[in-house]
Amino acid sequence: MRRLISAQCALPRIRAEIEIPGGAPGWLGWLVATDAEGTMVGVAAGGVPVPGEGEVYALAVADGSRRRGVGTALLTAATDRMRSYGARAQRVELPAETDPALPFYAHLGFTALSPTRLSRTLP
Repeated sequence: MRRLISAQCALPRIRAEIEIPGGAPGWLGWLVATDAEGTMVGVAAGGVPVPGEGEVYALAVADGSRRRGVGTALLTAATDRMRSYGARAQRVELPAETDPALPFYAHLGFTALSPTRLSRTLP
């Protein structure tokens, strides 16, 4: 998760995206899930880069916490945040066509726009 955060969502990159003149609400921040001991077990980041369309920028769950509802809870919280900024649809781009997260997103109603780009209409 730390590698994901540092590579995909480094502060200079985020700062540049936030400061795009005339941009939509854009970056909505990080959501972090911890276990009972306070250890980070998952992270999610998203925003509304285009009016009406939310985007999941990052979603990662630690190996030992997968298939326990952490990813679903993080995506639900990110989705709620996006809805509060007017999102009616949501997209995510996967790093590869065979990404192991594809079944997770498909189960939650995402469909393919391209081999690596998925979308869903928000209920």
